[in-house]
Parts: sequence; C-alpha cells; structure tokens
Amino acid sequence: MAGSALIWSPTFGYLVDVSGTRQVPYLFGLTLLFASMTIFTAAHSVPWYMAARALQGAATAMVTVAGLAIVTDAVDKRKLGQMIGYVGTAMTLGFVSGPLLGGIVFEIGGFYAVCGMAFMIITLDLLLRLAVVEKRVAAKWLTETERAFIAESNNSSELPYGTEVHGNGTIKVIKQDGTFALFNLLKQRRILISLWAIIVSNVVVSAFDATLTIFVQKLFHWDVLGAGLIFLPGASAAIFQPFFGYLSDRLGSRIIAFTGFTLLSIPLISLRLVNQNTALHITILCIILGSVGLCVDLSEPALMVEIQRVLDDMETKDPGVFGEKGAIAQAFSLHSMAHFGGLALGPIVGGFVSFHFGWDAMTLALGILALVTAVPMLWLSGAKGEEGSGDAERRPLLAD
Repeated sequence: MAGSALIWSPTFGYLVDVSGTRQVPYLFGLTLLFASMTIFTAAHSVPWYMAARALQGAATAMVTVAGLAIVTDAVDKRKLGQMIGYVGTAMTLGFVSGPLLGGIVFEIGGFYAVCGMAFMIITLDLLLRLAVVEKRVAAKWLTETERAFIAESNNSSELPYGTEVHGNGTIKVIKQDGTFALFNLLKQRRILISLWAIIVSNVVVSAFDATLTIFVQKLFHWDVLGAGLIFLPGASAAIFQPFFGYLSDRLGSRIIAFTGFTLLSIPLISLRLVNQNTALHITILCIILGSVGLCVDLSEPALMVEIQRVLDDMETKDPGVFGEKGAIAQAFSLHSMAHFGGLALGPIVGGFVSFHFGWDAMTLALGILALVTAVPMLWLSGAKGEEGSGDAERRPLLAD
C-alpha cells in the first residue's frame, strides 16, 4: 500500500492543483477507497488482495493530498501549524483505533462485519465531504469590495496564488493555467531538508512497528494483545500535536525541528537500557516509547508548515509563479511521498539491522540517524516577524 501511495502522490497532487475544486479529487479518492474495499471483501486469492491493497494505497494518496490542500485553503496561514496538529492527532487516532475496532468487530461478527463497518465509515465520509463548501468556491459569491477587505485584513494571505489587491480596492487575478511545479519545488533546499526529515521520522516509526512486537515477545513473553498495547504510549503523544503546531507558528520551523530531532536521539539510544523482564523495565520502556512519540510529533507540524512557507516565499519573490491555482497540493504530494517512502523503508532497515546485529544496534543506528538529521534543520526558517515586518525575521539561520 505504501509503495502505491508513493507512486501516485505526485500525479494526484498535480490533479488537485489544476482542478477547479478540491472536492472532486477528494471524492474520487474516497471512490477509489470504496472500490478497494469491495475488491478486498470479495477477494479469495493473493493477487486480488494485492490489487485491493494497491488501490487502497492510491486512494490514501489522493485523500491525503486533497485533504491537506483543503485544510491549507481554509485556515489563516499564521495558524496553519496548529491546524495541521489537529489533523495529525486525528490521523494517529484513526491508525490506533482502526485495529482495535476491527479486532472487536471481528471477534463479535467476523470478517464481513469488519468490511461492513469500513463501508459505513467511507459512506459517512462521503456525506460529510459533500456538505463542505470550500473557501475558493465561496469566494466566487463575494463582491470585489468584500474580497479586497478579506485580503487586506489577512495580509493577502487568504487569496489564491497569483491574486493582487490594488490600491483602489479592486482585485486582479493573474490568469495562468496550473503548472507542474514538482521540479521547481525540488530545487528548493528547504523543501529537500523538510522531505529528508519526514522520511527519517517515518523510518523511525515504521522500524518500531516492524521490530517492537518481536522484542517484547522475546523479552517479556507477551501475547499478541500485549504486543499491540505497547504501541499506545507512543501513539498517545499525538494529542499534543496541536500545541506543537502552535509552537511552530510562533517560534518557526527551525528551532522546533532541530529540538525535536536532537531530543529524539536520546530515547532511541536509551532503549538499550531495557533488557530485563521486570516491572521496572516495562515501565521504563513505556516512558521511553512515549518520549519517542513526543519528539516525532513535535517535528511533524513544523516540517509541514515549512513547506507552506517555502511556497509563500517563492510566490512573494515571483508572483504568479505557480499560476492562478497555486501548487499547494503538489507540495503536499511531496510530503506524502516522503511519508510513505519512510513507512516503506523503515521495516526493511529496522528488520535487517535488528536481525543481523541485534536490537541494541538498531536503536543506536536510529538514534544516530536522528541526531545527524537535526543538523540540517538549522537551514529552515525561523519565527515570523511582527505584523508588517515582512519575512526578514524568519530567514534561515544558515543562509547562502
């Protein structure tokens, strides 16, 4: 699934940007998800299961990219980190509650009951999405004076890319078609640094997903339930993502991401302290895993905010560079690629190192990787200046 999402993310990002609305691509993604569940429910062979999972990955890529674009369109850019934090919390709760609800329903009603629950959730999502009116659609109903007032009150940050507000209150939209912006984005150093950090954070998470259950089964002799519950300390840290996003909005991406990856190395390397089957070591393991989750969640909103800031800076330097419809979905498709790439790579790296060199070597390697990754975070942007001070206060600390 992760491989399919990785492949389709850039294509779907472009389609979301060039379409007249975010709603149609989002609904298309949900339709793909519905189709994948239909195949999965009816499948009775491995090839069909693989086809369903591949289609599910493509649907996940479309829904993720379109959903992030919708959020970015709807909120004040000065509060984007906090809102992305809410999205991150919701996603984590979904990942955690999915297996739990699926297990309970499977125990009560069997396989087809689980599939029925999935169909109901997708249908509910479709209905909720149809009830949403996007900002770019609602803007068509406003007069030029109303649009100018909104633009001035938000420093023109709420209008689409390529929109100019003139002194007489009129609005001029630079009429350009949507552009394929991925290659242009990949030339930006801050984008590349952010993508690398996203890959590393997801490698850490997925490496634990692949090896932690084996570790606790060998050391503590836990059954499947205990091995599943051990992920809760790390996942529960996601409730702090909105606060971490708020810090990113106020302090900038640089200090938050640097702090997150620097601190992440400490609990990762400290996992070697857990080596006995005692209540004390179980407690230490839970505390360390909670600390890992906190550090990963601390960095996530900051990295996504940085991607948006790079777009803003590019548009300020060259108005209309991305056309009338902007390139936010394409930018977040790069984030999606890095996210799913890390999820696909993590189990391979974690499993290989753990199998050949042991658990301690794997956690040490991940800790060193996190510490090394903290260094390029110094090239990200700092805190935004006070109102009207421009972007001078958020220039990278280590600039060319």
